[in-house]
Amino acid sequence: MAKQRIISEVDNIEDARKVEETVKTGYAEPLAESLLNWMGVEEDLASSYEALARKPEYASSRELFARLAAESRKNVTALSAARDVIEGLDADRVKRIDLLKKLQS
Repeated sequence: MAKQRIISEVDNIEDARKVEETVKTGYAEPLAESLLNWMGVEEDLASSYEALARKPEYASSRELFARLAAESRKNVTALSAARDVIEGLDADRVKRIDLLKKLQS
C-alpha cells in the first residue's frame, strides 16, 4: 500500500518555502512549546509527590510517592532531550528557509 501524500507536489521555490515555513510554525514550534509545558507539569508533579511523602498522614505511602517523584524527574529528563531534538530540527528548518529565500533573490 502506497503512502498517500500530505502535501501536493512542490512545483517552485515559493511553494517549497511556504511548506517549510508551515512545518516550522505549525509543527516544530508548537511541539517544542508543548514539550516545555509537559516538562513543567512533570516538575510540579515531582514537587507535589515529594511534599506528600513528607506529610505524616501519608507515612505508609512515602516509598510510593518517592517513586512517583523519581519517575516524574526521569520524564523531565526525557522530555528535555526530546525538546532538544525538536529545537535542532527547527534550527535546521530555519537554514532551509534561508537557503530557499536566497534562491528567490
